[in-house]
Amino acid sequence: MALAGIDVGTGGCKVTVFREDGKELARAFREYPFIAPRPGWLEIDPENMWQAVKEALREAVSRSPDQLEVMAVTSHGETLVAVDRNGRPVTNALANFDVRAHSYTGYWRERLDPLKIFEITGMPLHGMYTVNKILWLRDNLPADFERSYTFCCVQDFVILRLTGEAVIDPSLAARTMLFDVRKRSWSETMLDQAGVSADSLSRVSPSGTVAGTLVSAVAREVGVKSGVPVACGGHDQPAGLLGCGVRSAGEAMYGMGTSECVAINLGAEPLLSREMMENSFCCYPHVEESSFLTLTYIASGGSVLRWFRDQFGIEEVRRAREMGADPYDILVSEMSMRPASVFFLPHFTGSGTPYLDEKSRGALVGLTLGTTRQECARAVLESLTYEMKVNLDLFERFGIAVKSLRAIGGGSRSERWLRIKADILEKPLVRLSTGEAVGMGTAMLAGKAKGEFSDLQQAVDAMVRLEDRFDPSPEFQEAYRARYQVYQNLYNSLRDISHQVSSLE
Repeated sequence: MALAGIDVGTGGCKVTVFREDGKELARAFREYPFIAPRPGWLEIDPENMWQAVKEALREAVSRSPDQLEVMAVTSHGETLVAVDRNGRPVTNALANFDVRAHSYTGYWRERLDPLKIFEITGMPLHGMYTVNKILWLRDNLPADFERSYTFCCVQDFVILRLTGEAVIDPSLAARTMLFDVRKRSWSETMLDQAGVSADSLSRVSPSGTVAGTLVSAVAREVGVKSGVPVACGGHDQPAGLLGCGVRSAGEAMYGMGTSECVAINLGAEPLLSREMMENSFCCYPHVEESSFLTLTYIASGGSVLRWFRDQFGIEEVRRAREMGADPYDILVSEMSMRPASVFFLPHFTGSGTPYLDEKSRGALVGLTLGTTRQECARAVLESLTYEMKVNLDLFERFGIAVKSLRAIGGGSRSERWLRIKADILEKPLVRLSTGEAVGMGTAMLAGKAKGEFSDLQQAVDAMVRLEDRFDPSPEFQEAYRARYQVYQNLYNSLRDISHQVSSLE
């Protein structure tokens, strides 16, 4: 049986087709551009995104030797896609890391205690969540707000286009800050305070259940038989956690994509303490029913490396085009071999956890006349790992020990990148036989919806295969420990300057 996982990210859509035994049959990717009308604003054209979904699905299906029987949709979180009665977008999508609605934290503080919000929604109060984008739309584009019939995230927008019905799963619904994570339904308290009706939101259905069937027009366009079931996947991070086969305490997923993220399965009991909230750690439903997870993330993540590629890797891009290679592979292979002595703060769209500071900005510190482009490239990769180590150190202080990490995403293809991470984090990283764990987790949910798997444990046993393990090396241990001490001071030392810079934008 062929199972498709549709993973709609911030910068592109990837469709991966698997057999029920975990063998990858086909894969396709389509990129779409960001739109940045003002500094800090980040938009996506929903029609470009939908076109990319169709093209990636059509290509993956055409490459698969087996006929597609079921698909599921997973996406990144927080992005708002407001659509009219006919399912047409009324504006560009306000992307997850768009900062225009961040002032609405004040709106919420006037109405509810932030701890109360956290205890209901599992989300520490922040402006990025979808509800604040809805409020911004209401106050700044009232005509578009009035034309909006359904306020979607990306998953439910794509499911709407595939099936004709807007359906969202609990893990992604939680990223709106309108969802009660214990009851697993839209929160009456949050809806009342926001002035939003549940009727204007998508129907909630558990991950791994059928949302609808593929409409005939789309089926013809993508080359799939009519009536193929379309299932709810999830938020991309918990889908990746499932795709890694993480089911034990002390194991976690390290997602190395457009944003970097570590996700940890917390089990059946949510962790909604003040300490978690004060350090900006969320707690929300996993794609496995009755389980919860927490995660830490870097807002910019791999998009910083993409920026470096576009601005300083023109030669690598040219050579890659001539060789039929990936420019990232060339950049990474030619970077400095030793730890960098310059430091990069990767806060290009504000910080992620634990600060959630939308006014923080990127910086490169420690330049000398001897600094090379190759050393700066290594500093970019190291900075993302230093940033994650700050978070993992806090997890351990809260009693959430991470013993090993299963690496997924585009960055996991690079051995050098994984070795840098293992050395800085002083923890082993395990690579899966497929780097497409989000797609695999989504395909598992598709298989469960179709009845191929009786439960997700059966899906994990059938599909997940571990490949390589990268242990910390003693060679650079002391050098990285010393550099980490410097990095820990970087954000606080630059915070006031970053805020001054952001005020000029």
